[in-house]
Amino acid sequence: MRKNSRIITLAVAAAVMMAVTACGSKDKTETTASTEATTEAVTTTGAETTASEVESTEEEDQAEEEEMDEADEAAEETTASAAGEIGSDGVFKAANGKFEIKVPAGWTIDEGSDDEYVTFLSASGDDMLEIMMISGSSADSIREIYPDTAEEYKNMVSRGDDMAILSYDVKTKDDGSQTFQYSMKYTNPNDGIHYLAESGSYDAAKQTYSCATGTVMSTDEAVSKQVEEAVKSFKIK
Repeated sequence: MRKNSRIITLAVAAAVMMAVTACGSKDKTETTASTEATTEAVTTTGAETTASEVESTEEEDQAEEEEMDEADEAAEETTASAAGEIGSDGVFKAANGKFEIKVPAGWTIDEGSDDEYVTFLSASGDDMLEIMMISGSSADSIREIYPDTAEEYKNMVSRGDDMAILSYDVKTKDDGSQTFQYSMKYTNPNDGIHYLAESGSYDAAKQTYSCATGTVMSTDEAVSKQVEEAVKSFKIK
């Protein structure tokens, strides 16, 4: 009886040990699997984060490139239009080949320019250079008739207060054709001192009127000098 009891006791003990061992093995397996799953999840999350960061950086780089391209296109649009293009030497040549003019550095073409009217603007927008190329009966009606002397012209027009003619050169032919070039300074009560320079010609036989007019509102005398030089460089072809 004791022997049988001992055998039973040993059997029970062995069964308990096997159960404990099996449980421990199961716990270890579950722990290992859990650790591997966690590691995999962290690795996956890290990979996803890295991929997201790379994608975000690529999107930012692409956006910057697009902005630079747009800026380059805008620059091209302001130095070239259907009316013509400003070359690397600063000389604007009309698309129709009728004239050219040296434009002050940094000035751009107004987008509304065409074959008859071309406008250039300074960086500040305060100063302007305008070209008119009119032909036909409109040339006779739009043109200004200039007297022979600066004194006569000063008595004819009134641009503003303290108007002073700085230069004046007009030549008139028997048929009424004229070439003219002059500059003046005057004060406008609303927006200060103005400078104006103009150069051009009227051909009575061809009924063509061509004129370059520069208007300066900037107080920088260097700008006035640049505009005067631009107007003098106006060439009709």
